Amino acid sequence: MNRRLTNYWNGKTILITGASSGLGYALVEALAPYRVHLGLLSRRVELMQELANKLHASGSQFWIRACDVQKRAEVENAITDFVKAAGRLDVAWVNSGIGGETSYRKWDWNRVESLIDTNLKGALYTAHTCLQYMARQNHGTLVGISSVAAMRGLAARPIYSITKLGIAYYLEAMAAELPQLQFTTIYPGFVDTAINRGNPRRLWLMTPERAAQLMITAVAKRQREYIYPWQMRWIFRLVRLLPAGIYRWVGGKMIEVSRPQ
Repeated sequence: MNRRLTNYWNGKTILITGASSGLGYALVEALAPYRVHLGLLSRRVELMQELANKLHASGSQFWIRACDVQKRAEVENAITDFVKAAGRLDVAWVNSGIGGETSYRKWDWNRVESLIDTNLKGALYTAHTCLQYMARQNHGTLVGISSVAAMRGLAARPIYSITKLGIAYYLEAMAAELPQLQFTTIYPGFVDTAINRGNPRRLWLMTPERAAQLMITAVAKRQREYIYPWQMRWIFRLVRLLPAGIYRWVGGKMIEVSRPQ
């Protein structure tokens, strides 16, 4: 086991939203060997309990609560109860998220509002509540899962881009205001999870297990931002440098390429 990871993660109390599937599920599997106290939040209790049962021999503790991140009171109560049970809050992973097309031609207000309520408002409910405890403790790590979709306004998925850019900007602002805490913003590329399985062009596709190992390593290294895979890191930086006119042309061409066939 990597010494840096052991030194950083061993014995931590960790809250993870969206823990029943995708990246959240993989993060639980990756962190369990470090004998941590995990607070798992998701709407699907059965899947989280199955995961905890699967990992019962790891030596970690699992605290499970059904929670819809769109409901602020549920988020606040769940985090408060976990902190009471664990005694403190060392790390919080703001992970819950959904995807979906919101192009002009396929605009759906229900989808738009669900994206905002889950990806942005739900992230803020989680992050702000966790920061209330971390600021009092004078230590803690807040990890936010953004997306490479935050590199620019993504054609056909503008609302998803907005929500992922929003959490990145929020963490940047909080890092300036609360320098005693660690903030890490993660920008995943394509990971083989349900959120992007309808996309026929998943470049440099990565397994959730590999993605989880990369993320827990980046946090242990106290990186402020982490983009993966490495190929997407270069694209991310290049696209941000493109003049607006060129990006609009490229973005328009990418709409049909990224649509499900």
